[in-house]
Amino acid sequence: SEGLIMRSMFLAAALAAIATPAGIAQTCDAEPTLVGHRTANGTVRAQYNAVERGEWPNAVLIGEGLVETGLSSRNKTAAWSNLCAGYAGSGEYEAAVSACGEALALRDNAWRALNNRGAAHWLAGNTEAALADFRAADAASSGEDEVTANLAMASCTSAN
Repeated sequence: SEGLIMRSMFLAAALAAIATPAGIAQTCDAEPTLVGHRTANGTVRAQYNAVERGEWPNAVLIGEGLVETGLSSRNKTAAWSNLCAGYAGSGEYEAAVSACGEALALRDNAWRALNNRGAAHWLAGNTEAALADFRAADAASSGEDEVTANLAMASCTSAN
């Protein structure tokens, strides 16, 4: 009984902190998370590393050459998804959405491409499309941290 009272008090305090505008502002990420797609292919792996380090021009440079090669469908999906992240990180949102579309044409449930396209939409100010993509990425993934963070960011930001 005493433990239940303590848990109730803690929960009430936590909810009160979250319900205040300052509490919400502190928990909102301002930018969506872009995610790289790694495969065993060495060049795709180099592109992935560029995405993970936020080296957007490098991710784009590698990706633009890579997607025109005779890669397997799996590697090409990864390369397009990484290229999408590179474009989004560089502020080229239309090119990012297009690149993610290419990845999704190869594999319609590629959660990284859905996530990155959502991030590109978000950065371009299209919050409805972003939220739809983040939800689709969540459904296609296994609770990936990046997708969860983007959904939380979108929900948190739109609540303000």
